[in-house]
Amino acid sequence: MSVQRRNDSIRTLRLTRLGIQPPDDWNDVEQVRRAKKEEIGLACSAAIYAGIDVNGSHYSLTEHDQTELMAQLTTVKEGAAAVPYHADGELCRMFTAEEFTALATAATAHVFYHRTYCNHVNAWIKRADLAELDSISYGAQLPADLAASMAEIIEAAGGGGAAE
Repeated sequence: MSVQRRNDSIRTLRLTRLGIQPPDDWNDVEQVRRAKKEEIGLACSAAIYAGIDVNGSHYSLTEHDQTELMAQLTTVKEGAAAVPYHADGELCRMFTAEEFTALATAATAHVFYHRTYCNHVNAWIKRADLAELDSISYGAQLPADLAASMAEIIEAAGGGGAAE
């Protein structure tokens, strides 16, 4: 077995384990791009769902968690002095409006950062050739123009997220 064929087999196994349909032809740039975008999307979701630490407690940010956070934040914005919520593995308690707003703000910044980063990685994937596609992974440093674009967007949005 050639080294290239072996490397393609390893990549195929890795993608299959992630639930991603690997390219039929690793030399077809569009097929490789499709698989790479799926891989990056899964990594982005995992980074978001992994959550945040606020004041010594951890908060997962699954889609359900995000929905609950936004619902409770709406309650706070409508004037509630406190809302019930809980950190991972902790008993539910009442959060003051100020505490909960800080938590929701941190969660929103985390999600915003990762979605914006994922969008920029997808733009990178769209223009990358086969050789470059292999080097793209979630968390990789963006090319200079995309990094500048992302920094500009984050700054325009009020600095809502830092590299994590």
